Amino acid sequence: MSDALLQHAVAKLEAVRANPIVPCKVCNGEASPFDILDFNKSCAANRYVLGFVAIPVVYRICARCQFIFTDFGDEFSSTEWATYVYNDQYIHVDPDYREVRPRHNAGEISALLAGRRRTIQGLDYGGGNGQTAALLRADGWVFDSYDPYGVREVSPERVGHYNFCSAIEVFEHTPDPVASLRELLAMTDPVTVLILLGTSTHDHHVSPCDTRLSWWYAAPRNGHISLFSRKALGLLAEQFNLTYVCGNGGTSHLMARGYSQRTLTALLPRSILLRRMQSALRLLLGRREGPW
Repeated sequence: MSDALLQHAVAKLEAVRANPIVPCKVCNGEASPFDILDFNKSCAANRYVLGFVAIPVVYRICARCQFIFTDFGDEFSSTEWATYVYNDQYIHVDPDYREVRPRHNAGEISALLAGRRRTIQGLDYGGGNGQTAALLRADGWVFDSYDPYGVREVSPERVGHYNFCSAIEVFEHTPDPVASLRELLAMTDPVTVLILLGTSTHDHHVSPCDTRLSWWYAAPRNGHISLFSRKALGLLAEQFNLTYVCGNGGTSHLMARGYSQRTLTALLPRSILLRRMQSALRLLLGRREGPW
């Protein structure tokens, strides 16, 4: 690991000592230091698959909304993110991101939007290598992909008219959740839009009374720098006048405008049921694989 990154970490520690309380990135509440993780802690089964590097990363927790975050990479350029996090070794800390997750995401989106193929103009925000959108297009959906650091396959005539947006395993990577949601919404229809946001919430995994951040999902080496509670996501949605519901055990979330709370509440259970029915049908037909 480079000396430059170690020097950066030391400067960040000095900043924490000088200003232990900072505004929360979601609600502007008081966020205080919670724990220090090694930069190489990952989500992989072996948490230190790339070794322990003794570079400290301070995470804070907001007293109001329980949003947990680090500002360790707030000043990073896209080049620095690519150098330190999203480099050739990233596959070791997240082996599913190239093929397994895009296929799963495409299936989840298809189930959620079942019966609406003709009316949906979709965007996969933070779509990485663009595979999720590509799989959906191959199955007949109108779907583009946009990633600030990856593939950008956006049709100019659809910008401002997307009525569905997926952002799966994206918002835990953003150093500025409010700015990221604002950027996403700027590309969507101003009247009616449905957003599927996939990120694990820590409500049943982390307590403000805890003295250590031991949750597996807290992983600097994966770029997991923003860890949400359901309250934090609700307050984030509220800033943009979006309706918010949480489902699927706190890993799938819907934000929307032009949809009622009742409609949103019914969507996620229906899509989960459809996915289970599809899996059961494939088993009955001899374990033949579907498009995802």
